[in-house]
Amino acid sequence: MSSIMMRIGVLCAVLGFGTLVLEQFDYEFRILSWATDMQPVFGIVLGVAGLALIGGSVALNRAKSAPQQQAPVQPPQQPGQPG
Repeated sequence: MSSIMMRIGVLCAVLGFGTLVLEQFDYEFRILSWATDMQPVFGIVLGVAGLALIGGSVALNRAKSAPQQQAPVQPPQQPGQPG
């Protein structure tokens, strides 16, 4: 799931920050042509949301790969055995 989250985050970041660059040259992404009136705020928000998704994906991967530390389990002592 985190790889999907990473891909969506990268897509949002590229589209969001890309609209800021393309706007300077009077171009736009066709998929975001409906948001022309909302630029540059929409591009910034979409880019930051993409970065948040990327950060969340990285955090989830680190949490999954971190070794789980558990207290060592000792077998129960039987009466009459040395402890």
